Amino acid sequence: MSRITLFSNDRFSLVGGEDHVLGRFVQLFDKEMVDETPEQEGLIYDWCELWGVEINYTGIPNNTLPHILVENYIKETQKKNL
Repeated sequence: MSRITLFSNDRFSLVGGEDHVLGRFVQLFDKEMVDETPEQEGLIYDWCELWGVEINYTGIPNNTLPHILVENYIKETQKKNL
């Protein structure tokens, strides 16, 4: 499995990579959502080629392409905080 940080700032961490079973995957972590997520990691979006969307606390529909969903969520969240 390869796992790399695709984006990181003071609030978000976006990791992705490729797993020999799951295929490509993307996970988005939000530090402000740590207390709101079941495992208290702040994992708000989890997608892989094999299973599709497994976790989505973004409020954006699951049928949105993963890279667009993540980009839109980060942009919209940052706009709200200005």
